[in-house]
Amino acid sequence: MAILSPNVPRSLSSNKPKYPFFDCLCSKRKATIPTCCSSSSGMVSHSVSHSPSSPLASFKENLVSLQKNWSNFTSLNYWVVRDYFLLVDMVNGLEPRIRKLTDEQLRAKTNEFRIRLSRGQTLADIQAEAFAVVREAAKRTLSMRHFDVQIIGGAVLHDGSIAEMKTGEGKTLVSTLAAYLNALTGNGVHVVTVNDYLAQRDAEWMGRVHRFLGLSVGLIQSGMRSEERRASYSCDITYINNSELGFDYLRDNLSESKGQLVMRWPKPFHFAIVDEVDSVLIDEGRNPLLISGEANKDAARYPVAAKVAELLLRGHHYNIELKDNSVELTEEGVALAELALETSDLWDENDPWARFIMNALKAKEFYRRNVQYIVRNGKALIINELTGRVEEKRRWSEGIHQAVEAKEGLEIQADSVVVAQITYQSLFKLYPKLSGMTGTAKTEEKEFLKMFQMPVIEIPTNLPNIRKDLPIQAFATAQGKWEFVREEVKDMFEKGRPVLVGTTSVENSEYLSDLLREWNIPHNVLNARPKYAAREAEIVAQAGRKCAITISTNMAGRGTDIILGGNPKMLAKDIIEDSLIFFLTEDAPNAETDGEPISQQGLSKVKVGPSSMAVLAKVALMAKYATKKEGRRWTYREAKSMIAESIQFSQTVSTHEIERRLKEETDMHPFDLTIALAYSLVLRDCELHCFHEGVEVKNLGGLHVIGTSLHESRRIDNQLRGRAGRQGDPGSTRFMVSLQDEMFQKFNFDTEWAVRIISKINNDENIPIEGAPILKQLLALQINAEKYFFGIRKSLVEFDEVLEVQRKHIYDLRQSVLMGDSENCCQRIYQYMQEVVDEIVIGNVDSTKPPRSWNLGKILDEFLGIAGKIISEKFAGVTKESLQSSIEQVQNANTLEIDAISLPNLPKLPNVFKGIRGKAASLKRWLVISSDGSTSSGRYQFSVNLLRKYLGDFLISSYAEMVQDSGYDYGYIQEVERAIFVKTLDCFWRDHLVNMNRLSSSVNVRSFGHRNPLEEYKIDGCRFFIGMLSATRRLTVESLLKFWSSPTESEELLLQ
Repeated sequence: MAILSPNVPRSLSSNKPKYPFFDCLCSKRKATIPTCCSSSSGMVSHSVSHSPSSPLASFKENLVSLQKNWSNFTSLNYWVVRDYFLLVDMVNGLEPRIRKLTDEQLRAKTNEFRIRLSRGQTLADIQAEAFAVVREAAKRTLSMRHFDVQIIGGAVLHDGSIAEMKTGEGKTLVSTLAAYLNALTGNGVHVVTVNDYLAQRDAEWMGRVHRFLGLSVGLIQSGMRSEERRASYSCDITYINNSELGFDYLRDNLSESKGQLVMRWPKPFHFAIVDEVDSVLIDEGRNPLLISGEANKDAARYPVAAKVAELLLRGHHYNIELKDNSVELTEEGVALAELALETSDLWDENDPWARFIMNALKAKEFYRRNVQYIVRNGKALIINELTGRVEEKRRWSEGIHQAVEAKEGLEIQADSVVVAQITYQSLFKLYPKLSGMTGTAKTEEKEFLKMFQMPVIEIPTNLPNIRKDLPIQAFATAQGKWEFVREEVKDMFEKGRPVLVGTTSVENSEYLSDLLREWNIPHNVLNARPKYAAREAEIVAQAGRKCAITISTNMAGRGTDIILGGNPKMLAKDIIEDSLIFFLTEDAPNAETDGEPISQQGLSKVKVGPSSMAVLAKVALMAKYATKKEGRRWTYREAKSMIAESIQFSQTVSTHEIERRLKEETDMHPFDLTIALAYSLVLRDCELHCFHEGVEVKNLGGLHVIGTSLHESRRIDNQLRGRAGRQGDPGSTRFMVSLQDEMFQKFNFDTEWAVRIISKINNDENIPIEGAPILKQLLALQINAEKYFFGIRKSLVEFDEVLEVQRKHIYDLRQSVLMGDSENCCQRIYQYMQEVVDEIVIGNVDSTKPPRSWNLGKILDEFLGIAGKIISEKFAGVTKESLQSSIEQVQNANTLEIDAISLPNLPKLPNVFKGIRGKAASLKRWLVISSDGSTSSGRYQFSVNLLRKYLGDFLISSYAEMVQDSGYDYGYIQEVERAIFVKTLDCFWRDHLVNMNRLSSSVNVRSFGHRNPLEEYKIDGCRFFIGMLSATRRLTVESLLKFWSSPTESEELLLQ
């Protein structure tokens, strides 16, 4: 969320980050010392406030502050940021001059910059002035002015780095700087978000700046038609979420004609700004994007396997490894499964059951309802464990999703075969220039540098961060942890402080919700269930109000800041809807689709002023009259949509303008304008209310964040911590973990020592311990988990790099055929024909031995098998003896006409290589044949090359003659050639992906033979790819020759 800032330039000194190396010795802040004491009711953790006169507390705090500042001073990041202030000085120096420009003059700067770029200037030459222009445009359109640290963030993005900015520091506004500057080249800029909501919000919100400056802004949303997508990609700046971008790229590389492409081919990628870049490139990096087609019909096996899995007992029939979600059957398990299935071998190729049993066991042990997925409308829908959102279009591969459906007794959807796939790492490597922004990336900087060559630059906060991160509390049991969470929530609620509780699953969030209900503590829940997710933005926006308690699954990528005192815009919207919705419609909201009402219990009521009440009453009367007298009816959705559109309109014009338009309105019931006026007036009341309540919440200590377990990455925990203390606000965080949490079990963490310590300190295992030893052990566990998952991602990237090279070759080849001119496609086909002939000849000759030892009979059979009946008729009298005799005669000849080679006593070439172009193409093929090194050097190398040239020329010329004699127009001929070329390539590429996926799954077994799985994968993958290309060329040539030899079968062939 961008920062609201005054419309006056601040001096450089007021915005530069401070590094008070010695000033901290004079600070007089209070120290918070966590202590533990044992009592009958359990351990109590509290803070002791020391007066400023306490020498010991002051000295300790100042020493810590001095150490931190000295560490900042000696870091590379400090000096990098310091250099960026040179740019900030230039931008600030230009601001007074830019401020004097009229709107038209400011807009004209865009054309001026483009002209300067066309005359040889670089983006670096215009960067400072462009940033100053964007800053001024944001002031005029959004009433926001970029702070100096945000100018630094924009420069970091432009330089192709990752800008780490804390929550609430205005990443969204920062992106406008780099997006505008790079869009001036006309090659397109992609601003990539993590979901459709954020893409739409940013396109509408930040797009106002770009449109004001004369740039076109596009938006890609799921469900859009191809025409809409094509128009959006052609814009200067396109807002899109990461999955839509990946699938559009894959779909474009499955399209059968140029008209089906939606991206900017031949160069669809230029510059991208990835929001929440750590989530996209690291957390989602393990999940490839797949486009699948239905394949086998083994659906009936999944329910049977699920029943067998219920019979098997963990620890006796099978063992599991939580760390990598693997299952291993014991001898007893294999015997019982074979007995139940009445088969003698689970791995029998003719009756394979092993894969189904393994998947059923994985679904039983690792895929839990309300944790990894939820069931809705008879479907198992995946929950993104990083964002807590449901991903309706995503399915687990390799039969896992079908196994989950069988476990839940749902309808089994058909298995699928991969048609196209790509990982996010490979996708974003396609950008010549890539940047990203997030609040938490520094801990993964090494990975970003190694995989993407993107350094992470920490951007200083505009105001000092005064959030207090309290020590982690460790519990022996989960029950003890949840009881203490409830106690802490109750304590904060009684004080009036807002609380955000982060949980890791739907199951845990609802368990805690039940605990709070037992004590009558009002709260809101935000998780993947539709009744909660539908109100996501409203719940998060009001989580900073006094006494607000919010339980949420993972907070990554929510896109809405928690503002202390509440979000006035969201609050005003809720008031408008609550006041008007039931006058406009009689329909009741559907809790599953429209969400449950947000709990307002315990929250202060907004005092709406008389003028606002009067306008609301007017709208209500208008609605009553329209429904009763005129018979107008709105559905619940239509009423909400009308209100939303009116609110959006009110945010683009002033209140005076709305009042003026109302006076000029001729409609008796101008609902939209009246609602817009009501919202504008209510917003003023809400802003005043939220301001005063925000001051009160700050005095109470700000937002308190409670984490209920540690994640496998410190970065995810920091995302939750970052919700408190935004923009210099006070706040505090506390993490509570139990030794029964999944992470401890997954990584086989030895918890006995901790339980013994707890037992020695207290007689109750439900009492927490905290301190340096606990923190050290927990951090060590997280670091080990990070290393483990980094190893997995690194291995996946290394394996995917093999497929990445192959994918790039295939997709470049495909696009060159679709996007290239007719001559390009024709030459590609001739090249294929020559290469097919080369494979036939080279595979059956030895250039060091005379022609009589060559397998000439096989050469003739394979050549005629490909060439078809037309060429077979011409070669009817040719035998291997006559072919041998011709080659031997040529070997002894003194001269040879290269551009039209004919072997003695063999059929002459059709006369199609006439004219300069034909002869030049023939000569070029001979030069390639002579220099490509395909044949080993030997006494008869020249004869081998002559045979390659003769058969190649004969195939090409016969094909060209057939096409000419067909009588079809040139456009139709090119359409047929493209269609056959693309269909054949897609068919073999799809099979190749299946083979490569099977290879990646099986190659690890070779490590038992002391062979490197990656090297084995590379060798076999390369062999598979070469074979696939060879088969593609041969089938393409065969299909084209068959097509033109029997034109009446053309339609059938193209539809196959």
